[in-house]
Amino acid sequence: MRLNVCLSVLALSGLSALSQAQITGKVTLVGDPPDMPQIKAMQQVGQCAALHKDPVYDDSVVCSDKNELANVIVFVKPAEGQKLTGPQITTPAVLDQKGCMYSPHVVAVQIGQPVVVRNSDGFLHNVHALSIDNPSFNFAQVTVGDKTIEPFKVVETFQLKCDVHPWMKAIVRVFDNPYFAVTNEKGEYTIDAKGLADGTYTVQAWQEVYHDSKPQQVEVKGGKASKPVDFKYDAKAGKA
Repeated sequence: MRLNVCLSVLALSGLSALSQAQITGKVTLVGDPPDMPQIKAMQQVGQCAALHKDPVYDDSVVCSDKNELANVIVFVKPAEGQKLTGPQITTPAVLDQKGCMYSPHVVAVQIGQPVVVRNSDGFLHNVHALSIDNPSFNFAQVTVGDKTIEPFKVVETFQLKCDVHPWMKAIVRVFDNPYFAVTNEKGEYTIDAKGLADGTYTVQAWQEVYHDSKPQQVEVKGGKASKPVDFKYDAKAGKA
């Protein structure tokens, strides 16, 4: 089943910077998207079911009618032995609990970036990080409000879940540089490349079901890529 889900996209800089320093592209799915299962357990929790007029589906794969793939992390991959340096992101990454779902489903952050966990539902959720390299946490949020958590300190990809509503899951990926983005509902992404030295770079995409894409090379000059960097995943190649 194809889903159109409007997701929050992590803002990395102002519009003026993005217009001059960016790597852009699009991620699409080739073939028929998988039919995502309906979250039937939600119907058994009155507070959650009351927030949705229509059925809610698993959001591990979110694909538009045009096969545009959301929730894909796209990033500049350092060469072996290379360390990418750039501006520190100071805009908080916000993970919301809304409609008994995490929004956005995928969050990408930089080491040291502020992170805010929000409860928009106004009833009990808990936020349980299954991190290994970063300190794990597990806390409750009972009412509407925000909680600022300790910034992450180590590169890692891990799952975050709600023990109260077990279908609620999100993916968090921590980078040691600012050169990453998450695709929106149209499969589009923009990486703020301000501060990236001129040269040839490898750009890669990652999606939780389809995993790593085939890396692509792009020339960057003055913080701007020489061409859009697009990615395509085979719909049949998904991994559990």
